[in-house]
Amino acid sequence: MSRPDPITPRARDLFERASDGLDHGMAFRLRRARQAAQQPARAMPGQRLLPAGAFAAAVLALGLAWWLPQRPSTDATPSDPLAASEVEALVLEEDPDLYAWLAEAPVAVAEVQR
Repeated sequence: MSRPDPITPRARDLFERASDGLDHGMAFRLRRARQAAQQPARAMPGQRLLPAGAFAAAVLALGLAWWLPQRPSTDATPSDPLAASEVEALVLEEDPDLYAWLAEAPVAVAEVQR
């Protein structure tokens, strides 16, 4: 069995004597403050999402850095562009009629709005 706490009756008596001298406005404010202190802490809507958003942004940045193609090294020599004669030879090998038709086809021009 547990023994009764000897401090509890003395604390209750002290509280009763102190609260008897309060006016109604002060008692109301004290009750409201006590109720507010007993309520669980309310988090602002954005406070809980901030750590999750920061984590998501960090993961996205790491993912992009991992998957982006690496820059070519400056040591590599760029491929030489094809000479005009090589281009003509390639065109003649494929389908010269198609390229002739494309050269003669009318070009659609979008009108510029002013």
